[in-house]
Amino acid sequence: MAEPRAPHSGDVSWIRARLRAAPGGTLAVAALVLVTAFLAAALPRAVDGYENDALRDTLSHASLPERSVTMSLQVSRLSVPFGPEALLASDSLRKTEKEFQKLVRPPLALEQNQTVYGVSSADTDATDPGLPRIPGDAPLPPKGTLVAQPDLAANTRLVEGRLPRSGNDDRSAEAVITDRTAKAMKLRTGSAFHLQDALGSVLTVRVTGIVAPRAAGAAWWNAEPDLRKPSVVSLPNPGGAPIPYWHFTALIDEADTNVLLGLQDGARVYWHHPADIGALTAHDVPALRDRLSALTAGPAAARLQTKQRGLHVEEQGLAERLGPFADERTAAQPLILVAAVGVGTVAVVVLLMAAGLSANRRRAEFTLLRARGISMRSLTGRLLAESAVVAVPSAAAGLALALLLLPTERSGLAVWSAAAVAVLATVSLPLRAAATARRPRPGQREDIVAARPSRRRTVAELAVVVVVAGAVVALRQRGTADGGADVLTAAAPVLLAVVTALILLRLYPWPVRLLARPFARLNGAVLHLGLARAGRAPSTTALPLLAVLVALTVTSFGGAVLAGVDAGRDHAAVTAVGADARVQSFGALPQGLGTQVRKVPGVREVTGVRVEPGQHLMNSRTQFDLLVVDPDPYARLVAATGLGSSFPTGKLDSGTKEPLPAIASPALARTFGNGAGGPESVRSSVGPVMVQIVGTQDATPAAPNHEFVIVSRAALAKVAPGTKEPAHGPSTLYATGTGIDATALRAAVAKAAPQASVTLRTQQRTSYGATSPLQSGARHVYLAAVAAGAGYSVLALLLSLLHNAPQRKALLARLRTMGMTGRGRQWLAVLEMLPQVLLGALGGILVSVATVPLVRPGVDLVALAFTVRTPATDLSGAVLRTDAASLLVPATALVVLACVVLAVQAWLTGRRGEGTELRMGERS
Repeated sequence: MAEPRAPHSGDVSWIRARLRAAPGGTLAVAALVLVTAFLAAALPRAVDGYENDALRDTLSHASLPERSVTMSLQVSRLSVPFGPEALLASDSLRKTEKEFQKLVRPPLALEQNQTVYGVSSADTDATDPGLPRIPGDAPLPPKGTLVAQPDLAANTRLVEGRLPRSGNDDRSAEAVITDRTAKAMKLRTGSAFHLQDALGSVLTVRVTGIVAPRAAGAAWWNAEPDLRKPSVVSLPNPGGAPIPYWHFTALIDEADTNVLLGLQDGARVYWHHPADIGALTAHDVPALRDRLSALTAGPAAARLQTKQRGLHVEEQGLAERLGPFADERTAAQPLILVAAVGVGTVAVVVLLMAAGLSANRRRAEFTLLRARGISMRSLTGRLLAESAVVAVPSAAAGLALALLLLPTERSGLAVWSAAAVAVLATVSLPLRAAATARRPRPGQREDIVAARPSRRRTVAELAVVVVVAGAVVALRQRGTADGGADVLTAAAPVLLAVVTALILLRLYPWPVRLLARPFARLNGAVLHLGLARAGRAPSTTALPLLAVLVALTVTSFGGAVLAGVDAGRDHAAVTAVGADARVQSFGALPQGLGTQVRKVPGVREVTGVRVEPGQHLMNSRTQFDLLVVDPDPYARLVAATGLGSSFPTGKLDSGTKEPLPAIASPALARTFGNGAGGPESVRSSVGPVMVQIVGTQDATPAAPNHEFVIVSRAALAKVAPGTKEPAHGPSTLYATGTGIDATALRAAVAKAAPQASVTLRTQQRTSYGATSPLQSGARHVYLAAVAAGAGYSVLALLLSLLHNAPQRKALLARLRTMGMTGRGRQWLAVLEMLPQVLLGALGGILVSVATVPLVRPGVDLVALAFTVRTPATDLSGAVLRTDAASLLVPATALVVLACVVLAVQAWLTGRRGEGTELRMGERS
């Protein structure tokens, strides 16, 4: 017989016939490839989308100077002896701007139409007595700044008077001011004020008009400070409080900038270049920071210096804004990478299972073709063409859908991901068929119990275990040193799932064999047949088991992340407040306030503590807080908050002799008595007292973030019996309880102690919950990935159930003819697959429990739990934590789903004719 031809255009009819033979299976494979390609392409685009939105949101909240690249040049007659006026001319400013634009390289993008440049004077005292001053012991005169920017007429609306003109007088200038400046500084058209520098040079400024901004939000009005209205600025005062003064700005003609050279500090030439927020992407942040460094202190800055000496470039906070964003992005990347690797693994397993199921269904067809003389090359080529006809268009449709629904700047990774799905879906069936048809062999049992693993399989499994063990050791030793997204950290759940699947498949036959013997002696046939059928589970159970394990691990990892974030925020909130509510004052609180607070709904107990901050030992610069407490109530507060170990109340006796026994923080205890642990004198509200450290506490509610010394209030009162109660009375009240009424608590405090502040733990916790767009985006993408992984795991479970569905239906039909009831057949169908499903659920729980401590060092939850806008002082609680719900709920749901599917299948088998099912079983 002639060998069949290799596939070419003439085989189109054969491919069409094969696709028409199983239209349902073809459509199912096409839908699976489309969804998988869509998810593969959508994940990187979704990540890019929320990261870009988060970056643009971060920069949009910054002022224009804080997101600008600013170039400046200081010009004075001293720094530029020859021709300084030429540097202030408009032509010179435009020429320098062109030289700067030549150095701007991607990824730095600037808004060309928003560039603002001009000339300004230094802040100079306005000595006129009619100008307002901030009241004080020694009020300072206001300071004024003269600014010249091009296009003054185009950006202002004249309210009264006229615009300034250029004059020939070096000691005077014309200017206009805004209406808000005129009102605050008590100036009007025709007024004059004088700017006098430290050398006594005076510049007279005449106000020729009052203007208003045409567009107050434009860059022209916001690049330089106080153009629209004056502001109050404070001068540092080392001996006391800062001294405030007014600062205002007046606008002069751009041709009159030479008058600024008459002042001591001369003029400052500036160019403000706002960043184009819409053109910046999160992926380019590292390169953008490098580019900013090159402009400010790198090769680009050196080139500018060759054009004009003294030219200085600064970004005024743009890099500082990018830094926290980069940290949060780095913290979120491991979370997304774990989800991507997990879901990708489950998707690959499902595609391989679908190909394996199709190959097993067509095994007789492949055997017949081989018996008729077709070569492996021709068979593989035909199957390759058949698969490509379905997989390639479906993957292209999924890619197009992802590109349409998720528009971002980058598409390369999405295209490659969808192409990888198309390739895998195309080659999986031909390769599986080649492995099946290369060496045809007679039918035999290939179940888990009967099959004996070969030596090659044993060696391969041992090699996998050794590799995973080495990866685990490397991950533990490296910890978080590398930071950022790490493939080893992300692959840890998959690696553990692979090893767990191998171990469980090795152990699975033993309990089945042990249970089969005693149940064989029972009268009923359901348990015996169920265990016998469970033992005949196909040896290909490894793939669905791996899919279930990885999906459950990724789901539980998400629960561990969310639990860690919630626990970190809870811990930070209780640390910041010290209890469920805190009433704090700088001095002693009224004696009856504690009783009033106890009456507030929700308050269970109130503990008073006197906090005396700012203490320090004679021979040490370490500051600490002196805490005066009642030992028993304070011990209950420590137990209720969990801040610190059990408080040793017995060590704080109320003896009347000094030194007083005290509990201190460990670091402070080591400095007492010059490090020898002896008594030291400590200042208190009743005067200096000698204190002896008798115990230490790592943390305490009244001073969670400071060093501290705790003494008994009764002991302190006995040392100074003549001191009145307020001297050592509580300055802070700590309330514990559930559902404390914040309104009633604030009302009670405001009535008795208006100067006291009230802080609630719930409100502090709520402030941490205000996540940034980066955090919320990462969470949404991860939850979507978890949902996709769960869907794939369910699909893997259903495919594993379909693998033996024909044989199961035939068996149930035979048992019906033998008189077995419908309920018995349903129980038999459930018991047949229940051990395998329980194996996957138990393995998923075990892998999840092992993954959390393994991956914990490589995942930073601090940046996910807190943001720059909501900082916290104690971050120790934000670590991965095992969450019982995320462990048990998905595993239980898979078990219930499998039982329902099997029971429904048994019920449907009973409704159909035995002859049809038996014939189907015979053909299978």
